Amino acid sequence: MGFTSVHTERRESDVKVWNVYHLGLGAVGFVEHPQPGTDSFDERSVGLDHFALRVPDRAALEDRAKHLDDPGVENSGIQEEIGGPLIVFRDPDNIQLEVWAFDWELVAANAEGLQGDQAASPL
Repeated sequence: MGFTSVHTERRESDVKVWNVYHLGLGAVGFVEHPQPGTDSFDERSVGLDHFALRVPDRAALEDRAKHLDDPGVENSGIQEEIGGPLIVFRDPDNIQLEVWAFDWELVAANAEGLQGDQAASPL
C-alpha cells in the first residue's frame, strides 16, 4: 500500500506504538493501550488516540505556538520528537491535538540507527 514503518516501540507502561509514513498521505500513528478508558473521551479506549496536523517547518510551528499562547491555550510548548518538533494540546472534549513540523528526512535518519523490529521497513 506504499506505507513505510518508521518506528515501533513498547513503552514501560505496556503501551504499544507503531508509526508509519506514506509519501502522499503523511504520517499515521497507531497506539494500543493495555487497559480501556472511560465513557467520556479517553485515548485508552478503542478509536481515536490523538489527531496531528502537519506544518511545513519549525518557523510555522513557532507561529502556531504563539497562536496558542496568546489567548492562553494550555499546551506543551515545542517538544522534540522522532519525526520533528511538535506542540501538544487538548480540545474542550479532551481530545489530544498536535501541531507537528514532521520531517521525513529526520525520521529516515533516526530509523537508520534502529535495530531489529524497530528498523524501518515497507508495509
